[in-house]
Amino acid sequence: MKQSILIAVSLLLALAPAALAADNAPVLGKWASKTETPQGTFEVVYEFTEVDGELKGAWTNPRRNGDLENVSWDGETLKFGREASMGGQTFNLNFEATVDGDTMTGKMIGPRREREFTATRTE
Repeated sequence: MKQSILIAVSLLLALAPAALAADNAPVLGKWASKTETPQGTFEVVYEFTEVDGELKGAWTNPRRNGDLENVSWDGETLKFGREASMGGQTFNLNFEATVDGDTMTGKMIGPRREREFTATRTE
């Protein structure tokens, strides 16, 4: 009896991390994003993939591209960051968003302010 309980507890502990991990499927794919700023509308495509169970991301716009940093999805909130540059200055942008089907809405947090952004899944 004790041995059965120990086996059951061991199995539960071994499976717990997999059960706690969020299903990344809702955020996977390419997302076309628009952010309105005083300088105009910025359009960026974000792509989220899963590599060995880990969520990864990349971004591209007509002039540049790069990898996303600190990509995470907890089943409710998608978070990621990227480096940006404007006027000869480089800075970090952080994003927090929710996903509802093929629509992503959230905020882009820059060094001076937050801006709303939306994205639509394209693939």
